[in-house]
Amino acid sequence: MNNLGIFGIYRERSHSPKREFDDEAILKLTAMKLSESLGVDIPLLHPEEFLRAGLDFSPRLIFFMCEEEPYLARLKEFQHAMGTFLVNTVQSVENTFRKSMIEILSETEFFPKSFVLSTREASMHHSNGPVWIKRGDYHAIEEKDVVFAPDNQAFNECIGGFIKREIESVVIQSHVPGDIIKFYSVTDLANNRQFWFKWFYHKDQELKKYPFSQDELHSRCQAAGRLLGLEIFGGDAIVDPDGNIYVIDVNAWPSFALFRDEASSAISALITHRLLEQADSNGIQDRRNAAGACSPAP
Repeated sequence: MNNLGIFGIYRERSHSPKREFDDEAILKLTAMKLSESLGVDIPLLHPEEFLRAGLDFSPRLIFFMCEEEPYLARLKEFQHAMGTFLVNTVQSVENTFRKSMIEILSETEFFPKSFVLSTREASMHHSNGPVWIKRGDYHAIEEKDVVFAPDNQAFNECIGGFIKREIESVVIQSHVPGDIIKFYSVTDLANNRQFWFKWFYHKDQELKKYPFSQDELHSRCQAAGRLLGLEIFGGDAIVDPDGNIYVIDVNAWPSFALFRDEASSAISALITHRLLEQADSNGIQDRRNAAGACSPAP
């Protein structure tokens, strides 16, 4: 481990089917830019390696893409036992799991009507219109995890497919017709500082280019990230024919495949800023301790 106690953790390979290169590439490029900025090597660990590392060292900061419970639990241990900074936080990653996300974002005006059912319950449910069906635990890991069901027959077939795959729960989300937008963001939540924001139209669609407010898009994407507690995130939005903007999905630390260089620079800057803040805070505390030690006894 480097003398600054900083390292990164890859995403589980089971969560990156057909995207293993992209997920690994963004972490590697971020580590390379951090290394150049800080002047030290930044190690990257696979999740299994991280578990084997134990608690016999005191990292200052860990940036991570892993999502499964054993790894998140160990990260919490580091945070609670040693005050390790985590980017993103474990809580924010857990907030992106389907059930939690729906509970949090359904309170907003920009999230489509959504609810979670067990696949058994869903098999007895009747769809009254076009909906999207999504696996109910993590974000989409493979293409079959998010399926459009235009009618009840398609709905039943889709639920049958989830049952065969032993997916225990699903999200039913109302369909919002319109242009699909992808967005990425790197933000310092504590200081309300935007390091980077990017949006672009999803390529696989019949694009209408409905007019909309880019400021409102930015505001709603940032609001979603803030409610979930995320600093490094991406997601999907919809612009309907009337220019209304809906955020339909958010995930922690995507692969940023089309904008890897820009994203890694912004993430590196965010992490460097966090380390400088920590150093300033420690310096102030050290000065206070020194002043207290030199003060005359009452």
